[in-house]
Amino acid sequence: MKKIISIILIIISINSVGCSSKNISNNEINKMKETIEKVLFYEKSYDDEVSDYIDEKTFNECNYEVFYSYFIGKVKFTKYESEVKSILRAGNNYTICMVLNMEAKGTELQSDGIDEGYDCVEGKDVPIEVILKKEGENYVIKKVKEYTSLEEAQNENEGFKKNK
Repeated sequence: MKKIISIILIIISINSVGCSSKNISNNEINKMKETIEKVLFYEKSYDDEVSDYIDEKTFNECNYEVFYSYFIGKVKFTKYESEVKSILRAGNNYTICMVLNMEAKGTELQSDGIDEGYDCVEGKDVPIEVILKKEGENYVIKKVKEYTSLEEAQNENEGFKKNK
């Protein structure tokens, strides 16, 4: 009988540490999502506008404008959407699994002598895991992990499984 009670107590304590998005208000989920989108799709260099939400090193590692600029120069996002797949909470820390869809267009006209146009990039069903920490009124991004495919994310991370 003591073993059964011990097991039940362990299960209860685990559930109180890691809780699902059902225990997080829609307002808080939207704040987290807005913070992530603001930082990932910010079209300027790291500055005071994003410094309350992420440190400079992490910003330069995860910001898509910085990333795409290595390939096609400065870009302008024409589309960015995100879908939250799951959120786990442990105290003031949140792990959010999301899928992104984005399109960006280079701002410099390119020419190969025959054709000219603007380079474009697209990210479709890009799975990311973001770790946030609530600091005062802000959610601060501590880490961003991008998976190479949605299938890989679903295999490696329960938060990306269907029906979450």
